[in-house]
Amino acid sequence: MRLFKKIITIAVCFMSWVAQAQISHGGMPLPETIDAGPCLRKGSEVVRMPAFDVEEMRREDSLEGNKIGGLRFAYAFTVDYTPSNSGVHYRLKDGRDVWRLRIISEGAYSLNLIFDDYQLDEASQLFIYTPDRSTIRGSFTSENNSSHGVLATAPVPGDEVVVELITPKESTSRLRLGSVNHDYRGLKYLPTTGTSQECQMDASCMGIHEQQARSSVTIIVAGTEYCSGNMVNSTADDDAPLLVTAAHCLYKEVGEIDESMAQKSVFFFNFERPHCRTDISGSLELSVSGADVVFSNVSTDVMVMRLRRVPPIDYRVYFAGWNATRNLGTGAYSFHHPSSDVRKISIEEDTPYLSTFKVDDLFDPNIHWMVDRWETGIMEGGSSGAGLFDAEDRIVGVLSGGDTKESCYRTGYDAFGAFSETWDRGLKNHLDPANSGQTIYDGRESCQIPCTRVTNWHDGETIHYVSDYEQFAAGHNNKGIVEYAERFRLDEKTSVLYGVYITPWQGTYSEKDTVMLRIYRGDSLPDYLLSQEVIYMANPIITRRSSSFEESQVKQWTMRDCYYRLKQPLVVDSTFFVGLKLVASPTSKFALCHTEEKLDGQNTAYFKDTSGWHSFDDAHPYYKEPTSLLIEPVVQVGGNAIISVTDYSAEEPASIVLPNPVEEMVTVRFPFARRVLYYEWIDMEGRVVNKVTVDKTGDELSLRMDFPSGIYFLRLVYDSATETLRVVKK
Repeated sequence: MRLFKKIITIAVCFMSWVAQAQISHGGMPLPETIDAGPCLRKGSEVVRMPAFDVEEMRREDSLEGNKIGGLRFAYAFTVDYTPSNSGVHYRLKDGRDVWRLRIISEGAYSLNLIFDDYQLDEASQLFIYTPDRSTIRGSFTSENNSSHGVLATAPVPGDEVVVELITPKESTSRLRLGSVNHDYRGLKYLPTTGTSQECQMDASCMGIHEQQARSSVTIIVAGTEYCSGNMVNSTADDDAPLLVTAAHCLYKEVGEIDESMAQKSVFFFNFERPHCRTDISGSLELSVSGADVVFSNVSTDVMVMRLRRVPPIDYRVYFAGWNATRNLGTGAYSFHHPSSDVRKISIEEDTPYLSTFKVDDLFDPNIHWMVDRWETGIMEGGSSGAGLFDAEDRIVGVLSGGDTKESCYRTGYDAFGAFSETWDRGLKNHLDPANSGQTIYDGRESCQIPCTRVTNWHDGETIHYVSDYEQFAAGHNNKGIVEYAERFRLDEKTSVLYGVYITPWQGTYSEKDTVMLRIYRGDSLPDYLLSQEVIYMANPIITRRSSSFEESQVKQWTMRDCYYRLKQPLVVDSTFFVGLKLVASPTSKFALCHTEEKLDGQNTAYFKDTSGWHSFDDAHPYYKEPTSLLIEPVVQVGGNAIISVTDYSAEEPASIVLPNPVEEMVTVRFPFARRVLYYEWIDMEGRVVNKVTVDKTGDELSLRMDFPSGIYFLRLVYDSATETLRVVKK
């Protein structure tokens, strides 16, 4: 018997676009060579972690007794690095200070960092990246501040990482790196296909319980271990970001919970294969850092955490319902992430029953729901904390463990700590805060009008696999075609676009090889450019290391589900286009995936050459067939138009709001003199809370915010255009 090893792989309308803990705010670190004054050294530019006995760590991990508490994947170095005692400083010409620290831990598959004193002022930025900048985390800003002062970051591949902090003059920012976590198993950076056993079933292939699947969460616990969980609803029906998981996920010692580990954890959402029967890996861009333990019971192995931040609306989170009775009905299922693989589903056709899960008398008798043999899938290391859903789609317990010999060839039993047996031990205080007395409660979407991932992909279609000798039909080619777009038609007149998933066939990161995401209006062809933003491509992902420490890499963006969040949501019409514009002379080529054959015969892909826009099936020189590009927007279909369409050319710079967040007075600086007719303050419900006539021309405008704290949108109406800006009121 064993507790499962902890391993993951990696709306709330009023939180629809607040960048928060672990959520990056975009931007890029400064160039390697900085146009600055002399380097002001305050410590060593490079710090090296000491060697440790990796084989001894693996031997300890293999011991049966050490399986309780999780599968360890990283060794934690406790450090104390700050801008005052390490790294190097540069003074930029504008007076800003740049602190850089390069950390090397030889032999690591990946490194992740935990800052235990993180408090940045409004103008400061923090970046975490590999020396070749192939992987960049950040920027992290004052919006990542928390009451605990802790920031945990997602791993970056390889054994070197650069920390870069950019602060203004007279900055009050504080930053201390407290832990460097050395991945010695490579689980986070193994291919996401095939890491679990072959009988595991991708959740996306079943087409069932799709809402409940979106409640599942994968967790990197305190930088060193993996776990799983589910977001849950409560009788308050509010926006409380509650997550249920196994109590043993935070074991410091067997039977002893260390609640501070929750503060240092990173939570990932919707890590799954987006399309069944493909080699596309899941996206790890949707994450939140930090949580607090609000309830735990070691005897039943049930825990409730509250995330520090509500997941944004574009994370498409579902808050699952629950059943705290002993009446389950026939059949059950669970979503989980075995062996760091993408989200899987296991299905039980019989009724689970209450019994005793014996692990050194750790748990009370008869408090676990038992599943004897799954009809679809199994549980593996990495499934700990996953919720067991009953026949009515409600969670009844969380996974503790099961038969150590369970495999595809010998299915065994699995045990889930039961909500029914934990209810009167304190669980009801958190799932029923309204004191309603209900023991069964339904789930809900995170927003009245939830976001949807829109796709033109049809089940049964395949990807066009490009031969080495072929020119890219949706990428760089010898015809000089460098701009492509995918058309989308929605049922509603207007919708709000939050972000875009793309799946490249090939892509290599370079600061010179920029890729521009472009959003167009149009009917039959892209007509009017609404917005454009620069994105960067292709983080390398380590698949293995030889004894001589040579790397074997694939490009992370290649055949990978990659999500890019817009800097600001955008209202789109019922028909719109999402496209990519590539540089004409790249140092390395880039190409998008597209379908081999359209089952409905309808083309949705377009390209632009010197004569304008054309559809693939009418005029493409290499692929004159109906096809769809693997571009998939995340939209709130028919949502309140809380963001106005910016009517001026997207080639022009946007206006700037200072300060932001604001206490009372805010200044809007225009890129050039504008005549402002009037402006409106709009809340997150889409309601106009104040409208002021101005009719003034100038290059800036000062405004007063006499509203409660929260997030607002400032809609400026000019004489020939409109613009909407997001403002946070303290």
